[in-house]
Order: sequence, then structure tokens, then C-alpha cells
Amino acid sequence: MDINSEAIAVMDEQFGHDVVMTLATVNGSQANVRSVNAYYRDGAFYITTYDLSSKMKEIGTNPSVALCHSLFVAHGRGTNLGNPLAAGNETLRDELRQAFCAFYDRHVNESDPHTCILRVDLTDAVVFTENAKYAIDLSGKTAEKTPFVNDIVY
Repeated sequence: MDINSEAIAVMDEQFGHDVVMTLATVNGSQANVRSVNAYYRDGAFYITTYDLSSKMKEIGTNPSVALCHSLFVAHGRGTNLGNPLAAGNETLRDELRQAFCAFYDRHVNESDPHTCILRVDLTDAVVFTENAKYAIDLSGKTAEKTPFVNDIVY
């Protein structure tokens, strides 16, 4: 397995389910951060949200975002995919319902036209295992692997 495939497998394993992450957006010259539930698949994170929220307004003006979870950090571009019930979202909606099963039925109001799916297409990421650091260029489909020892005490 080449290093890029290895790195993507680590991403799938660590984030191919519901994970609480920090999402950063930009509002003019000010950064804003908040916690979101995110699900990773095929180079992108998916988040259910509300298109009238501050984060979606900020992404509408500047789609550059960053995500963070523990030592993991990534950059990407946010896109509003519309309501989960919108045409073309059927398969993704089913995946998100399953990934976010702990809260989806209580907190995602699909009948509200402002409920939406945010897709963050990653450009780059740094992800860690217990003994390796992967610097991934998702745009170029390359990755570098270096030894890593996590001695950070939380």
C-alpha cells in the first residue's frame, strides 16, 4: 500500500463515523470556531446544519474553512449541498442519518427548508496514529509519512 492510500485509510478509520470537531470559518478579518458533528467520506467531511447560521453565512462569503480534532487539522472549502431531502442528496442523507443516529431524528429538521448539508472538500490534512504523522495533500493525492511519538498529556 502506498503512503497516500495508507493515509486515506487512517482518515477513513478515524473519521468515517460521527466525530465532534472544531470548525473554523472567517468573518471579514476575524476567525470564528465552533464544535460540530462531522462525518468523513472520500476526501470530504459532511455536517448537518442550518443555512441561516453564522457559519453558513460566513462560508457563503468566504468558503475557506479549517477543521480540528485533537492533533488532527485540515483545510478545505465549504459548500452548501442544500436540504437533506433535496434531489441528489438521497444516498448521502441515508449515510448521515446512520452516522448521526444518536441525534439525527431529534435535531435535524428535514421539513425546514433552511436545514442543509455542509460539505467540506479537503485540500490538505495532518493526521496522526500512535506512531506516525501523515501530511496529506488531498488536491494532489500525495502524502508524506514521518515517525511520531505522542507524548502530549491532556
